[in-house]
Amino acid sequence: MSSSVAQAESGPAWLTLRRFSLLLGLLVLVSYPQVLLGLQTFVHRDFGYFSYPIAWHLRESFWRGELPLWNPLSNCGAPFLAQWNTQVLYPPALFYLVLPLSWSLGVFCLLHLFLAGLGMFVLARAWTRDSFAAGFAGLAFAFNGLMLNSLMWPATIAAFAWMPWVVWLVERAGREGGRMLVCAALAGALQMLSGGVEVVLLTWVLAGSLCLLENFRIKSFQLKPVLRLALVVGLVTALSAAQLLPFLDLLQHSRGQENVPASQWPMPLTGWLNFLVPIFQCHSFQGVFMQVNQFWTSSYYVGVATLALAGLAVGRWRGVRVAWLAGLTLVCLVLALGYATPVYRWLSQHFGAFNSLRFPIKFVILPVFLLPLLAAYGLAEKADGTGREKSSWAAWLGVTAAIVLLLGGMLWWIARHTPPNESRAEIFRNGLLRLLFFGVLAAGLMLRRRRGPRRTYPALPWLLLLVVWLDLYLQAPQPQTVGRAIFTPGVQQSTSLPQPGLTRAAIPPAIQDQFNSALLPDATEEYISRRYALLLNCNLLDDVPKADGFFPLYLHDHLAAFSGGLTEPLLDFIGASRILVVTNNTFYWQPRAEPMPLLTAGQKPVFADEVTTWLAVTGTNFQPRGKVYLPAAAQAFVSAGPVPAARVTLVHFSAGRIEAEAESAARAMVVVAQTYYHPWRAYVDEQPVRLWPANTGFQAIEMPAGKHQLKLVYEDHRFYFGLIISLLTLAGCLGWLAVNKSQGKPAIPSGPVQEP
Repeated sequence: MSSSVAQAESGPAWLTLRRFSLLLGLLVLVSYPQVLLGLQTFVHRDFGYFSYPIAWHLRESFWRGELPLWNPLSNCGAPFLAQWNTQVLYPPALFYLVLPLSWSLGVFCLLHLFLAGLGMFVLARAWTRDSFAAGFAGLAFAFNGLMLNSLMWPATIAAFAWMPWVVWLVERAGREGGRMLVCAALAGALQMLSGGVEVVLLTWVLAGSLCLLENFRIKSFQLKPVLRLALVVGLVTALSAAQLLPFLDLLQHSRGQENVPASQWPMPLTGWLNFLVPIFQCHSFQGVFMQVNQFWTSSYYVGVATLALAGLAVGRWRGVRVAWLAGLTLVCLVLALGYATPVYRWLSQHFGAFNSLRFPIKFVILPVFLLPLLAAYGLAEKADGTGREKSSWAAWLGVTAAIVLLLGGMLWWIARHTPPNESRAEIFRNGLLRLLFFGVLAAGLMLRRRRGPRRTYPALPWLLLLVVWLDLYLQAPQPQTVGRAIFTPGVQQSTSLPQPGLTRAAIPPAIQDQFNSALLPDATEEYISRRYALLLNCNLLDDVPKADGFFPLYLHDHLAAFSGGLTEPLLDFIGASRILVVTNNTFYWQPRAEPMPLLTAGQKPVFADEVTTWLAVTGTNFQPRGKVYLPAAAQAFVSAGPVPAARVTLVHFSAGRIEAEAESAARAMVVVAQTYYHPWRAYVDEQPVRLWPANTGFQAIEMPAGKHQLKLVYEDHRFYFGLIISLLTLAGCLGWLAVNKSQGKPAIPSGPVQEP
């Protein structure tokens, strides 16, 4: 039998890229018709409290013609673009910036779900030369538990969507060079700008290791693929410089959420069993099952058949690449357990960058990407020298029997040892359903392995792919979707609530803890109550400034200022005109008397070290109307004294610009109750002056005697420098593609890199 015939058998022509795209699109539509048709939208967890408000703020800035470098509504002011996952510079974000957000943001996430499955199909087909195996891998990746959970994070789902494309194009760039270098760089830059930091990091760990693996598979080391990889990395970095430079700068001046240490949220010791029964040892949260002490993802189920086929691929030892993918999967699953194993503890202690992945459970990102690829290898048959396909009947029957016994043992344990409640019945039914789906898939795959299955059972491959999707889609209860009206803007607009540039709202941490412990079963009621309470980022929807916010990174000085709690003097200083109070399970906004305005003048400078300043500002004896605490180093430059008659009037306030008029009989300090960050610049009568950190994380300016015009402007020079680099690099890449047309378009190959 010729090689072309063998390839035709292993890669059936019936499942072309176009047909798989149509199948995948239909399955996405069937999975979430209410979202795609605009009848309802996502709201569960971070989609409503983080993602949607962030996208709303970005959209409002876009239509005002502002570049949102600074967010004045959260944390007494905070960097916005530099947070990275805000997607300010991600080109596909124009989709939800232009179209109605309550519809387009959910569709944006679903389109990236489609892109992820399509990319996995292309990658798996390139590696296995088997279209059915590639279709299996594409569905297993697109609809696995982690992908469905990530629909609430536009940045994460977008990074996942580009992951297989980056791996495929980087591999081709290492082999072919030329135009593939630019194509790989553009795909890598799109993923980089998407904002899914952990997914981006693990993508390049995988792509880089595969590049090195290619060199180990040959007898002599080749420098060219390594240099090509380095060039692609350099181009991606340059294309993303406008985002990376502000982010790295913020990273140096900030830290993560104080109440969530890096070692928190590991996979539980029983977490590996959730690859078989996704809700095993989980508890229900608004109908969605979560693991104990792990709240990052509700599931990472990839299908029992996917696990069985991955085990088959490893058992058959299909080459060095399979062994490497299996090894990476095992290592990541061990690391996901966190401090339960000594490996994670040792690495986190000896490698500081290791903690950048934030939570141990995030190491499951690579396994959910690699297991579908391993399953594709296990599913694809490989022609031997005689032209016949190698049989794996005995291995497949053995793997199937082991999986069935393991699932049966889990069902027995659930029935005997789980406390009798509604969750036990739900978990038992879930495990029984997994066993049923696996049995159907195992029988169907065995039937398909018979000689000539496409002639005898032409519909069988399609039915098997539908069963793969159904198993994943029904893996666990889906989060509730709600009517789009829940995101209607303006529900909080009232003259009694704080206005930007004037006053702020404040929420005591104890009140936030009460909301977190008192959950309502209905998603609509839950979200409406928290939105009215301005919790997390809901204040962005109604343009209400407040003292806290919900972001990955927080400036050091801001956290320090509020680490001692919300004392009355501190509330006065930040201009808190409303504070959230809960009485008898009823919350309301209680007004506060005489909060200070955003800008004040005439306070007596007190020069002190950081500890003394922190103790004073966080204490109950803090006197913000009479004193301002400045760094000890400022004493050599500041000569102002107390000027009780000094006054300052706010003239203009916007996200990155504050203008005011000030008058004083002598040199005086002007104090700004806005978070201090070094890109802010101060001007007096258009002349630059020194902007000092004041009162542990806020701002102060020394003003000469007389009447003057004050101006504070957010000037992020790192962003503009990075933007120049990115635009020049993009122009060079596009010019290279236009000039070098001899290689043609980057075709999607049907064959893999040949194994030795």
